[in-house]
Order: sequence, then structure tokens, then C-alpha cells
Amino acid sequence: MDHDARDTARWIDIPVLAQDPAESALLTHFLTENSFRFQQSRRFFSVPIEDADRLEERVNLWAFNHEMPPDTRVEDSLDATLSMIGEVVLLAIAAAKANVSPNPIPAAGIDLTRNEN
Repeated sequence: MDHDARDTARWIDIPVLAQDPAESALLTHFLTENSFRFQQSRRFFSVPIEDADRLEERVNLWAFNHEMPPDTRVEDSLDATLSMIGEVVLLAIAAAKANVSPNPIPAAGIDLTRNEN
């Protein structure tokens, strides 16, 4: 996926690394089973911003509402991994929503368009 060729403000970039096989496989399965369009790079899964509300709703059900009893035999259980991925997705959604809000005031009031010679 070429990040420079797309409008990054219109995508939710979820920082789940492709080289982490468990997290990557779980997120791929979740997105596919819930019919989300997505693209994957080495560092991100990217979902269109127009799917933000549905993604937030579905990830809350998937990552935080478990019917499995806690497994004290392992440090990183499936529940813990799903919750961690869910938190990452929710933070990515919040960041993407914040980035697409209109802001008519330049950052720190600096006008970068003026050219004084």
C-alpha cells in the first residue's frame, strides 16, 4: 500500500504490525468477518473513516465482551490480546476522528502562507 498515494485524513490507521502473527491474524479475521474494507502495510491496518462508527461498535463487542473464563495459566491470554487490540483500534478511531475535524485556525497562529522578503 502506498501511503503517499492516498488521502491519509480519510483513513483510520490502526498500528498493528504485520510481523506480529497473532495480533495481525486476529485483526485480519475480525475485519474480514465483519465485512470491513481495509488495507494492510507493515505497520498499519487502514480502514476508511466512513466506517468509524460501525468499527467502534463491532470492536467493542469483539474485544471486550468475552464469555470465556479467565485463564490464569498464561500471562497473555486470548482475552488479554483481544482487549489490547480493541484498545488500539479505539484509540486509532479517536485519533482519526480528531484529525478530520475542520480547523480554520493555523497551528499556533503561525501563517505559513506569507512570504516576506
